Amino acid sequence: MSRINPKEIPDDVPNRKQWIKYQLLIRGYTLADLAREKGVTKQQPVIALAKSYPKWEFIIAQKLGTTPQLLWPERYDEYGIPIR
Repeated sequence: MSRINPKEIPDDVPNRKQWIKYQLLIRGYTLADLAREKGVTKQQPVIALAKSYPKWEFIIAQKLGTTPQLLWPERYDEYGIPIR
């Protein structure tokens, strides 16, 4: 698996959502695959792309080999704690 270059992550949220889905896809996953793997509805990982959902942000970031803070910087403080 290739490492994510932080400079490649789009700054604007709509493009970043698509970019995250694409990054999962090239690693052999879809959001539905992740939901099946965790035994939940396919909507749960989709919610993480739209609003703060730390559990799923962590799962998605883990599959991409990075951190939630890198993928969703607007949702985390400088210490990596979710902003509510």
